Amino acid sequence: MTKLRVADIAVIGAGPAGCAAAIGLARAGCDVVLCDRERPPRRKPGEIIESRVRVSLGELGIEVSFDALNSLALAGNVSSWDGEDFIESDGMTSPYGLGVLVDRSRFEAWLISEAERAGVAVISSDRQLHAERSGNRWCLSDRAERDSRIVVAPLVIQATGRAKGPIGPCERTATDRLVALLMYGTMPDGSREQNLLIEAGQNGWWYAAPLPHGQAVVAFLTDADFLPRTWAAKKEYFRAQLAITRLVSTFSKTLPTDLPLVGHPANSGLRHVISGEGWVCIGEAAASYDPLSGRGVPLALAKGTAMARLIVNGENMSRAFEAYEQAERATFEDYLAQQRLTYRRAAPRFSSAFWTRRGGRSANA
Repeated sequence: MTKLRVADIAVIGAGPAGCAAAIGLARAGCDVVLCDRERPPRRKPGEIIESRVRVSLGELGIEVSFDALNSLALAGNVSSWDGEDFIESDGMTSPYGLGVLVDRSRFEAWLISEAERAGVAVISSDRQLHAERSGNRWCLSDRAERDSRIVVAPLVIQATGRAKGPIGPCERTATDRLVALLMYGTMPDGSREQNLLIEAGQNGWWYAAPLPHGQAVVAFLTDADFLPRTWAAKKEYFRAQLAITRLVSTFSKTLPTDLPLVGHPANSGLRHVISGEGWVCIGEAAASYDPLSGRGVPLALAKGTAMARLIVNGENMSRAFEAYEQAERATFEDYLAQQRLTYRRAAPRFSSAFWTRRGGRSANA
């Protein structure tokens, strides 16, 4: 049986950007369908959420609910980046209060529940969506043989992350080859660590942090072409690089020794075409950023909230989307300039190919 749903707006992707857009639009009175792709549970980065996220949460009316979420307050940062010393920064200096450490899967499940509370219709399917344009409407279908779902809407917001969405050309320019290898484990009882640790290493950089429910994450960021091909070799390489760190290796000694690794793309990139007739991309579907920038979840929520505001207040969507696309490109160019400066601060300390690509000494120098 085919289930048909007609809406004002369809949002594809139930991550932070998609949920924020859906909540903002629903609270403004729009009939919104949020299409969520069912996938097997998997760890994903984005556990560290800076305090400025409260601006978007407040605008969406879900800040109080967020405070009730079982998160862990981020006391501050300890870093070893452009020198041998460890630099500490206190999270209390932020005007928005302390940042938080979250279980990303639980955080996104909470966002979906908040979308439903706001009146958003959430449709989940384990199949990829297909899109066709008919007149001035989009028809989205999962093409299931049984119990297929069809959503019809004049406007579609694609918030599919780095994955290819069903509408528009998906080509994007990647400015680097960064990937993340992540190790998750259980902290020992009584651990008092509540800082985010950041450290530049010989062949990349690291972050580590405690997470709610006694968990912890250790992540290594390097270029994909430097990694061995097999997962067994990747794990051995990860351990070897971890052993020569000073800050993160001390933290990791509290974790079990034989933990699996999870891999994720972490490169920066900008989609060539961000919007078109009756559709627009937001969040990582439009532009992806290096985790070092700290943009992640706060930026995704801000972009989703801003898109909802643009649609509600806009009269000429084509012109509004064109202005939005220009702003996205300008923001990305500014980010690249800041990214280069940040990496060049640490690059002179090392002579590996990873840092040579980022302004450091040649490995043969």
